[in-house]
Amino acid sequence: MENPFVYGKVVRGKYFADREAEIAELINDIASGQNVIVFSPRRYGKTSLILEVLDRVKAEGLLTFYLDLFKVTSQETFIAAYAKEVARLHGGRIQNMLKKIRDLLPRLVPKVVMKGEKVDVEVEFEFDPSADKASLLDDLFEAVATVSLGQGKKAVAVFDEFQEITSWDAKGQIERQMRTHFQMHENVSYIFMGSKRHLMQELFRNKNRPFYRFGKHFPLEKIPEDEFAKFIQTRFEETGFQTGPDVIREILQAADDHPYYTQLLCHILWDRNQQEKIITKESITAALQEVFMREAHAFQGLWDMLTLKARQLLVALAKEEGPQVQLFSSDFLRKHNLGSASSVQRAITRLLEEEVLEKTDGGYQFTDVFFRRWLREAFG
Repeated sequence: MENPFVYGKVVRGKYFADREAEIAELINDIASGQNVIVFSPRRYGKTSLILEVLDRVKAEGLLTFYLDLFKVTSQETFIAAYAKEVARLHGGRIQNMLKKIRDLLPRLVPKVVMKGEKVDVEVEFEFDPSADKASLLDDLFEAVATVSLGQGKKAVAVFDEFQEITSWDAKGQIERQMRTHFQMHENVSYIFMGSKRHLMQELFRNKNRPFYRFGKHFPLEKIPEDEFAKFIQTRFEETGFQTGPDVIREILQAADDHPYYTQLLCHILWDRNQQEKIITKESITAALQEVFMREAHAFQGLWDMLTLKARQLLVALAKEEGPQVQLFSSDFLRKHNLGSASSVQRAITRLLEEEVLEKTDGGYQFTDVFFRRWLREAFG
C-alpha cells in the first residue's frame, strides 16, 4: 500500500492537502483578469497550490503557462526556458506546432528533441547569443497574449520563484520590458510567486521598481487547522489506521501546523505503525526524533554558513518563549551577552535576507520552527 502522505515535492490530485478557500480566491482572481503576487516561506506548498489551480482553470478552457525561474541563471537560459513553455501552448501535430512557433517567435530557431525511452518529443530553441535580445524578448513577452487572442481563450501565466530574476537582471532591464508588455494584456492574468519575502517585497512594493502595484498581494499562510486535520484523519482512516481528533491535534501541534513538517511527520508515523495501525503519543514523540535526524544535516549546513553574531542571536531567540521578544532592549542584550544594538541589527538584516528569520507585527520569528527546536536542543 502506498504511503498517502507525500512531502518534499510537488503534489497533485488526492495527495494535495485541501486549500479550497485559497483555490477559490485565486480562480476568481484569474476569472476577473486580476494579476496576483503570491509569496510564502519555502515548503508551504505554493507550487502545489498553483498547479492545482492551473489544472482546474485549464479544465474550464483557459490557456495556462507556467515558468519556474529557480533553475534560470542568465538571460540566455531565461529566453530558452520561456520559449519552451510558449511552445507547450500549441498542441496538435508536430509540423503544425513548429509552423505556429516560427510565426510567433521568428527570431528563434526551434528544433525537435527526442527524449526518454518512450521517445517523448520536446521542442528546444537556438539563437545567436551575441545578437540583440531586446526584440527577441519583445516577441516572447507578447506570445501568451497573442496565442490567447488567436484561440479566443483567456490565459493565465505563472512565474514561480520570480525573485530569482534579481540575481541575473541586476539593472532591472527585463523587469521593465515585461511590465511594458504585460500591462497591456487584458486577456491574460499574470501570477508571480516567490519564497523570499524581502526580495518579493522589493520587486512589488518599491515604488521605484517596474512592477510596483502591478497586482494583488496574496500572502500564503499555513493551511487552516480544521482543513488540515480533516485531510490527515481521512488519509489515515482510508488506509486502516485508528485515529481521533485528539491524536490529529497533537500531530498538528507537534509540527506547528507547518505544511511540509506535518506531511513528513505523518509519512513517518504511517510507515512506522503499519502493524498496529494505531497512532499514540509515544509514536508521535518517536517520529519527531526521526524528523530531527532527517533534517539535522540541513540545519548543520545552515548553521555553518552563519556569522558568530548571527549564531549568538539565534541561540538567544531560540531560548526565549513567545514571539514578542524585545531584541533591542538592554535587558535582552545583557542577558544573552549580545553586545551593541547596532551589531544585533546587522545580524538581523542578514538573517532576514537569508530567510532564517521573518518580521512579524510583534517582532521577529524563525521561518523554520524545527530549526528553532534544533537550536534549543543543541544549546539548551
